[in-house]
Amino acid sequence: MPRTSIRTRLLVALLAVAVVAAVGLSAYFLRELESFALRKLEERLHTQARITAALVAETILADGRSLDDRDAAAIQRALDASAPYAASRMRVLDARGTVLADSGGEPGTSYADRREVRAALAGEYGAATRITERGRVALYVAVPIKAGDEIAGVSYASSTTFSIMSLLSDYRTRLAMVVAAFIAATFALAELLARWLSRPLTGLAETAARFASGDHSARAVPSGSAETEALARAFNAMADEVERAIAELREEERRKSRFVSDVSHELRTPLTAIRGAAETLLDGDVSEDDERQFLATIVREADRLTRLANDLLTLQRIEGATGELPLGRVRLRDAAERAAEALQPLTEARGVQVDVTGDDPVVLGDADRLQQVVANLLDNATRVTPEGGRVEVRISEGADGVTLEVLDEGPGIPEDALPHVFERFFRAQTSRDRSTGGAGLGLAIVAAIVRAHAGVVTAANRPEGGSVFAVRLPSLAPRREEPEG
Repeated sequence: MPRTSIRTRLLVALLAVAVVAAVGLSAYFLRELESFALRKLEERLHTQARITAALVAETILADGRSLDDRDAAAIQRALDASAPYAASRMRVLDARGTVLADSGGEPGTSYADRREVRAALAGEYGAATRITERGRVALYVAVPIKAGDEIAGVSYASSTTFSIMSLLSDYRTRLAMVVAAFIAATFALAELLARWLSRPLTGLAETAARFASGDHSARAVPSGSAETEALARAFNAMADEVERAIAELREEERRKSRFVSDVSHELRTPLTAIRGAAETLLDGDVSEDDERQFLATIVREADRLTRLANDLLTLQRIEGATGELPLGRVRLRDAAERAAEALQPLTEARGVQVDVTGDDPVVLGDADRLQQVVANLLDNATRVTPEGGRVEVRISEGADGVTLEVLDEGPGIPEDALPHVFERFFRAQTSRDRSTGGAGLGLAIVAAIVRAHAGVVTAANRPEGGSVFAVRLPSLAPRREEPEG
């Protein structure tokens, strides 16, 4: 079953509320009008009955006797004379409740069983309403006629007025026209209100449909009520998050695709070298010196594959799900000095001097990983620094954290390569890196470790020549020593 739109629901709801309110108010005011008319009519009939009772008592019953048939003719003449000018029907009853005179021309009828007549015969004021055969309301008022202290008869007045049903029956054509006009006007107004109220939601639905169809730039315009504005803002925030997530997923897919391509490219060169050396050895007729050279090539390329695999595993452990680091208080200078000491045989073989200078700050991190950062940076720096040159590891602490800089005296980094030096498999000088066995993962590992420590690593060229790699980490206040004793 198809669902109705919110505009249709609003239209039906507004129309129903308007009709129910109109019917309820109309019924209330009609009831009030009927009640008001009955009160006014009762006041008029009461006045007429009292006047009639007083006249009969003063003129006909002046001698103190009760009403009887001898008085009927005189009272009837008086009522007949006043009938053309009265809007009500007047009767005079004797002490038994029987009509002596009637402006409607029906004497002799007994009304003794009516409660308003019984009340008047008991000396009290009586009134009652009844519905006539034509659906109108008839009001009856009975006032006692007294001769001294005795009840001589009853002055009985009655009249009819409209009721709700008779009014609706009399004006049903006009009423139908008014109701039709009211419904038409209410429908038009409800339609306008429904369109006005549903327009922001309709626009939001259209925007959501465009977004779902692939137009991720679609945004809703906040308008309408506070709730629809809040809904539009929430949709826009969600759309921003979704667009950002999609962009990140696309970038991640691009990185993965490039990573697979780069890994395939890196594996192809050593595997080709190993295969070529192995096939040459299998062909035989190789001198002893050449055989040793081919075997050395196989060993060297196998070592290169091992380093590549280890570097990839290191990146996976740092960046992947298993990359949580055991954090502790680390003296950064101690980590730098241990890295320089571990690389001392290599740096001496390259003829490069390594100095560690500066402050001794404390950082929160993994000592082994931070030592690996310094070692990778030192390896790169001593690799590009000419023999007899100097590499400095400079450590400083400031208000914004700790900075570790590795400064070399090499040729520097090409300006177009600076934004890419921390990407996987990137080489600023490809031929040199391949000849020395580098896979282009050292600086990527440095960047991953620094990010895992909530830090930042940057690369730049020095004005005097060479390059500088700067690692910035949050610092920790030194632990306060416990007083002795």
